[in-house]
Amino acid sequence: MKKVFGLILAAALALPMFAETDAKADYSDWLPKAGEWNVQIGMSPTAIVMGGTWSNIGGFAAGYMVTDHLGVRASLGLNVDLWNKREYAQDDAAVAVNPFSKAKVVDSRKHENLGATVSVGVDYHVGDSKKVQGVFGAGLMYGVKALDKYTYTYGNAITEYNQLPSTNMTLPDGATSVWAPFPAVATGIDNGRILRQYDGDSNPRMMVGLYLSAGLEWFVTPKLALGLNCNVNLMYQFMHAYTTEYEGWSQFEHKVVNWTEKEKPAENGFTFSTNDVAGLRIYMSMYL
Repeated sequence: MKKVFGLILAAALALPMFAETDAKADYSDWLPKAGEWNVQIGMSPTAIVMGGTWSNIGGFAAGYMVTDHLGVRASLGLNVDLWNKREYAQDDAAVAVNPFSKAKVVDSRKHENLGATVSVGVDYHVGDSKKVQGVFGAGLMYGVKALDKYTYTYGNAITEYNQLPSTNMTLPDGATSVWAPFPAVATGIDNGRILRQYDGDSNPRMMVGLYLSAGLEWFVTPKLALGLNCNVNLMYQFMHAYTTEYEGWSQFEHKVVNWTEKEKPAENGFTFSTNDVAGLRIYMSMYL
C-alpha cells in the first residue's frame, strides 16, 4: 500500500514535466486560476473509512481556488446498500400432507446499509503550463454509518410440530445455516432462527480523522480534467455493539419466543491506512 502511494506521489511530481512531447506547448489557460470554483464528481469512488471500505453510489466535492495553485475543498460520499436476497425452500406443510410435493416457499434477507463521509481540506496544484498537474491535499474527515441491518423473513413458520423448519437462506459471512443451537436445559430452546442482525463485528459506525492525498489531474479540455488520487488516513473509529435477534420454540412456554443476544461489545481505537490499487479514487473535475 505504501509503495502505491509512493508511486502516485512520484508520478504527481514528474508528469507535469513530461506530459507534453512538445516542450513549447503552453496550456496555462486550461488550468485552474484564482477565484474559480471547482466541482468534482466521483466516477468509481471508494471511501476509506475506519480501516475498511464502504461502497459508494457517488462521491461529490466542491472547492474554491484561493490562488492559482492553492484551493480549499469539501467533499461528500454517500453509502447506500438496499438489497433483498431471496431463496426458495421446501414447503414443509405441503410435504407433511404429500411427501412427494414439489411446493416451494420463499425466504428473504433484506440488507439496509446507509451512511456518509464528509471531508474538508486544502489542495495544492503543481504545474503551470502543461496538461497534467500534480495535486496534493490534506484535511479532516468524518464518517457515520446511520444504519446497518439484516432482516430475515421465512416461508415456513416455527410450530410445536415443526420446530426446525426448512430453509435455504445463508448468512452474509457465508455460513450455511441461519440456525444457532442453544442449551435447551437452561433456556428451554433447542435452536434459534435469526430474525435481525444489527451492525456487525467488522462494521464500524463512526470515525473522525485526518487525510493526506497525492494524485494527478489531466486536462482534456480547458477547465475540465480527469483526476486520480490516493489517500493516507489516520482515523479514530468507533465500533458499536453487535447484536442478533432470534426466534425459536420454547419448551417451557410452549410457544414461539423472540429474544436478543449480545454478540460483541462496543470498541474503539486508532487506525492508519492507505488505499490499495483497487481503492484509488477516479473523478472528473470542472473549474468554473
